Amino acid sequence: MIDYNDKRAVKGMKQNMVQVFETPAGQEVLKFLEESCGWYESIWDPVDRDRVLINAGRREVVATIKTFLEQPPEIIHTLAQQKESE
Repeated sequence: MIDYNDKRAVKGMKQNMVQVFETPAGQEVLKFLEESCGWYESIWDPVDRDRVLINAGRREVVATIKTFLEQPPEIIHTLAQQKESE
């Protein structure tokens, strides 16, 4: 598990994510994850409340990857600190 308080670890993970997901094969995998994790679908399930939590967890995986790809390490570090303080 990455230590989000360690700025070097965050920077290293970002570099790894970019190396993996900004390749043609990585883009295919990310597209697969978006589809299989319900990135473009609602997480709401009016019948099964547990399904909402499961759907949210699946989407969080894709959200984490996208955050690493789209944000600089400093922002990722700050977002993680904010999440910890909630």
